[in-house]
Amino acid sequence: MGLGDFFKNIFGKKTCAFCGGECGMMSRTKIKGDEYICSKCDDMCSFHIQKYRFTKDELRGHMEYMKRSDRIYKEVILPNVQKHECYPSATSRQGIEFFDDFGMFRIIDGSKDNKEQYPKELFRYDQVASYEPYIEESEETDENGKTKKVFGEGGIKITLVGGRDDITTMRKGLRAHPYITEEITVCFATNDREKENYLKYAENAIHHFNYIFGVNDDQKGLFSFGMSTKEKRDLKAAVAFTKTAFDAVKVAKNGGEITDEKKAEIMENMNAIDDAQTGGLAVYTRAADAAEAKIQ
Repeated sequence: MGLGDFFKNIFGKKTCAFCGGECGMMSRTKIKGDEYICSKCDDMCSFHIQKYRFTKDELRGHMEYMKRSDRIYKEVILPNVQKHECYPSATSRQGIEFFDDFGMFRIIDGSKDNKEQYPKELFRYDQVASYEPYIEESEETDENGKTKKVFGEGGIKITLVGGRDDITTMRKGLRAHPYITEEITVCFATNDREKENYLKYAENAIHHFNYIFGVNDDQKGLFSFGMSTKEKRDLKAAVAFTKTAFDAVKVAKNGGEITDEKKAEIMENMNAIDDAQTGGLAVYTRAADAAEAKIQ
């Protein structure tokens, strides 16, 4: 390969593997198999994946996944949502919108949220492996030699369960995300003024995640003398387990015949057991499954 061919290969136009259009060096990304995706087709993908790790077929599957997510948001959630929490409610940067009734959330990006070419990306609660607040600061030295910390940015870092993760070592009820393996950073503030106005919303989002995952379910209120949420859930599961075992014996004696009413009762008892084993997470898993089932 001559020098001219070398530069042509780097700077010359390439063909997008998805739409077939030409794309210059500044408007394309190289993917596996020595192929390229143009910026327009790139917009159909998640902002949270590194395209170079995927083949053409894998990215096609991912695009279909994103289309389905967009439909769930527009056709299932938006027309039926009764209650949702958004932190912050309006921002030019990023935030998190929670849909508890559907077991999902999405990351808001003020620079892209109102542009139709970007599909709305949803995440299931049961795909979250961990979450934590973060603050990045630097040090500056003034003319007197004194050092002070300067706020850079802050928000939340979210880690999803990856396809290569060993789910058996994690809390029960988690599911792997099919594509995202990198840590997701949700930036709420990038300067001191935004720090005062928006960083508090990151704390609110952390509290909401804590509520979803039952972090404080074993605690009681200051003046509460009854059972904690966890104790109530565990008791309900114990009763449900006993009833299910009894029903199983009864069904066996009847030759395996079971009424629809009894099926529904057994399913309710099984759900109660799942709720206890997953710390309440199974409630949101069922909600997410139901939402996804409406989009085939």
